[in-house]
Amino acid sequence: MIKEYFPIFEPLSGGSLQAQLAELEAQVARFMSDNRLSPCHLLMTRVYLSDAANNQPEVEQHRLTLEVLNSGFVSYVEQPPLSGCKVALQQWWIGDDALQKIGTPDKMIARLGEIAFYFQSVRFAGWVGEDNAPDAQMRTAFLQHQAWLDTYGLNVADHCHRTWIFVRDVDREYAAVVKSRNEYFSEIGLTKNTHFIASTGIGGASFETSAAVAADFFSVSGVPETGVKYLQALDHLNHTHEYGVAFERGTALHLPLGRHLLISGTASIDRFGQCVYRGDAVRQTERLVQNIEALLRDGGASLADMQYMVCYLRDLADYPAVKACLQKLLPGVPCLMTLARVCRPEWLVEIEGIAVRR
Repeated sequence: MIKEYFPIFEPLSGGSLQAQLAELEAQVARFMSDNRLSPCHLLMTRVYLSDAANNQPEVEQHRLTLEVLNSGFVSYVEQPPLSGCKVALQQWWIGDDALQKIGTPDKMIARLGEIAFYFQSVRFAGWVGEDNAPDAQMRTAFLQHQAWLDTYGLNVADHCHRTWIFVRDVDREYAAVVKSRNEYFSEIGLTKNTHFIASTGIGGASFETSAAVAADFFSVSGVPETGVKYLQALDHLNHTHEYGVAFERGTALHLPLGRHLLISGTASIDRFGQCVYRGDAVRQTERLVQNIEALLRDGGASLADMQYMVCYLRDLADYPAVKACLQKLLPGVPCLMTLARVCRPEWLVEIEGIAVRR
């Protein structure tokens, strides 16, 4: 059986960015040695930064990036890790020498047999005027991904299964991003009667301080239509279109590696689309874990199949309590906690992740 790994790496000590990168380099080297992996097995890395404008250039030129990370897809986002470090990594490795990769770190294809993964990171620089509006950037991001997929005879509607949308000022600009996405989906035939795309829409920034939006895309070819299931748990969560947004709660892909359940950003919400336990981050965490468990159940999996989590917190002060809650509810599941505003002010915490059922 092909082994997959979804590790999270955070420096355990403080110090300068260079010192933290050196520690991460040592952690990744030990991980590769322990699991008999090499950079050719690295599928993707998301690099979380406390200050992208100042730190990303240094990270991009570090030996860890040049010799390891850049062998796979790399995405950079400013979302300060709540452990207090300047940089953290969330990765996906596939331990099979048959894995073949082509492209650049921001636009990469990984092939394994009949399956191909398409990763793309869209970042904006130098945009001014109306072009710098969040709705314009959201539309352009989707158009850029479609243009790349066109090269391979693919399209967003049929092959894109996961997006991450990072909005610099999510409290004020998320509505415009949602409207733009809704309009684009309608144009390409994605409606409440067909399907949408699993997604996380969250506060986050890129190296370019003038950019309103950043986006990452994950598309897959080689999976038959019968190998895709859109997850729902209507006794826990309603359809997203009922409150004006267009994304799937989760998507299960039946791959040769196993059934992969891509869980969208999930919050403390009930079956009517209302926030539950306002003002209480711990109870919201408990509820959203119940929601994730219900979605996994619909895909024939359970919380025991979770491979990793990224937890987004709106308020730094909630970090200790939410961390303790997650360690109790999901012990042993790698979890990265970042400071990022969720798309509704009343949601104090949101979690996304991947589960794999062998």
